[in-house]
Amino acid sequence: MVSAAVVVSLATGAPPVAAAPDAAGQAPQAQKEAVDTALDALQDDLVGTSQELTSAYAEYAAVQEQLPGAQQAADLAAQVQAKAQAAADDLANRLSASRTAQEAAAASVADSEESMSDSSAAIGRLAAESYRSSGTPKTLSMAMGSEDSADFASKTAAISGVSAAEGDLLASAESDRAVRSSATSRLGAVSEQVADLEAQARAQLDIAEQAAADAQARQAEIEALMSRQQAAVATIESRQAEEQARLDQLQAESDDLGDQLRAIAEADQARAAAQAAEAAEAAAQSSAPAQSGASAQQGGSSRAPSAVNRSSGRDSGTTLRRPEGRVSSPYGMRMHPIRGYMRMHSGVDLASGCGTPIRAAEDGEIVSAGYNGSYGNITVVNHGLINGESVATAYPHMSGFTKTSGSVTRGEILGYEGETGAVTGCHLHFEVRVNGEAVDPMGWI
Repeated sequence: MVSAAVVVSLATGAPPVAAAPDAAGQAPQAQKEAVDTALDALQDDLVGTSQELTSAYAEYAAVQEQLPGAQQAADLAAQVQAKAQAAADDLANRLSASRTAQEAAAASVADSEESMSDSSAAIGRLAAESYRSSGTPKTLSMAMGSEDSADFASKTAAISGVSAAEGDLLASAESDRAVRSSATSRLGAVSEQVADLEAQARAQLDIAEQAAADAQARQAEIEALMSRQQAAVATIESRQAEEQARLDQLQAESDDLGDQLRAIAEADQARAAAQAAEAAEAAAQSSAPAQSGASAQQGGSSRAPSAVNRSSGRDSGTTLRRPEGRVSSPYGMRMHPIRGYMRMHSGVDLASGCGTPIRAAEDGEIVSAGYNGSYGNITVVNHGLINGESVATAYPHMSGFTKTSGSVTRGEILGYEGETGAVTGCHLHFEVRVNGEAVDPMGWI
């Protein structure tokens, strides 16, 4: 089984809560660069993996790289939504209370107006009775001519000799005027407050709705990422046995190549030993210095063409000619980034573009050239003995061959860079085999 483990109160009068920033404040370009960097590293670790599984592993890794940021953004969006909704709820409660106060103020104004109407009617009746008996009383005449409650109080306070009944009426009228004035002022203030709160509530409700939409979108992103991850895991798990069989095949092909080259190495070593022995025997049988020198010279030149013996090469002091291209994946043991097992990358990958000529690293003989499973089109060249060791080079994944047998010279074109076999793009998987064993090519080029 593939492991899936990598795997949020406003004060009164405060400004409305804003919506959440994108991806927890991280720019989309920065997110993309982080994912691309992770995928580049993954591609290096997946050398030799089939195209379908490489794509599935890359999809899984991309999701794992994006999930933390997406979850952080979703959490932040949820926090902003909660705060925005709390602010909207607070404004709704305050608006409801202010509307209740507005209704109470309006009722108070209505009650005071009704009371004023009653007082005015009583004063009117008293005035009518007084007029019928002796004309309109002076005090009532003055009071009825008042412009407002303050003027009324000022005028009536200056009048003496007011009867008890007249005094009660006048006092009641004054009180009604004061109550109405106060209630009217309060109604105006509360109405302004209601209008202001209604505007704030509408604005905050819009923000809360946008925050809710953002939170929903973030959650949808999380669900989409999880769906992608599950699909990648399903592909990986369904191809486990197939991938293992392919890796086993690749290992078997590598082992077969090693066996073939070890046999060649043994033959080269045996031939070199036989030639050395012949030379030594010829030297021992010759008693004359000149003859001994001639025999030694003959023995030294009797090696087979494949058994070259050098201590240095010709490209900037190196032994083998370096293939073209940048190193896209080095030689050595590596851990599979998803499944966790260790495996060997037996060569160095060099990328310079499809169709780039692939040249022989040194003089030698073509051991084989043809299609070989995961290696694809591969040419193997034996260079004989170099510094006393049997050295061969292999050139897999070629798009085609220019030569399939016979001798080759250093720098001669063997074929062209391609993507045959188990590869995910055009490159040269360059192997150096010493006595049949794969070694780090960078120590020889």
